[in-house]
Amino acid sequence: MNGIKYGRIFKINYDDEFEKFNSGSSGGVDFYHLNNNGKEMNIKKNELKVYHLECLEILSLENWNKCFRLDKARKIIDINYPYFGEICCDFQKSFKGTLNFTGDSFTNQPLIPGDLETYYFQYMAEQLFGSHVAFHGFQNLAEIKKKISFIPKQIIKVLQERNILKEFYKIFESRKNLEKDLDNKLFEKGDVLEVSIFFKKPELNIHSSSDNLANNFKSIKNKFIIKDSLWKIYFILL
Repeated sequence: MNGIKYGRIFKINYDDEFEKFNSGSSGGVDFYHLNNNGKEMNIKKNELKVYHLECLEILSLENWNKCFRLDKARKIIDINYPYFGEICCDFQKSFKGTLNFTGDSFTNQPLIPGDLETYYFQYMAEQLFGSHVAFHGFQNLAEIKKKISFIPKQIIKVLQERNILKEFYKIFESRKNLEKDLDNKLFEKGDVLEVSIFFKKPELNIHSSSDNLANNFKSIKNKFIIKDSLWKIYFILL
């Protein structure tokens, strides 16, 4: 099935960038190399779907630079927590807003715009039933909704980790080496922050008072395949 291809707002070729930094091969098999909370993961390309979403809300460049302060003497980044609270509120609001789906779609029909949860339930419906609008029967699955709602808190936690702050400083150093005048600021106008969210394929089970219905589901269960998926969300600083 050839899905619709959606345009992008930010001037980034997401597919090319992802392939550049994550592709590899071994023994004639093509892999994606991912880092999951410090743990390296190798996943066969044909077993992982990758999708790109652009946040339509703008994050405050001024607040992010006030929050993450450079200490060039110690070559570290300190967090100014009064401003950290502000960027957390803005980030959570942006994450729950409408996201722009860009690149190849998983369906040949127009998608329903929405947040990550909206797109993921459409993805599940397309994989299960061949129609992305057939998600109404399971869109209130508590386990999936809970996991998605917890993502912003996980990201906020990660932003405070020392290894992430070190990576931020490395970016500043690389820009400084290009002789850019950064005015002692970590971020520049138009910087795009990238967040990657990995969804393991869900385990499908049915609970029914009807033994016949339950047994019938078991017999066709292997026909319902939802692949692992990686959802990359992009936020712009202005």
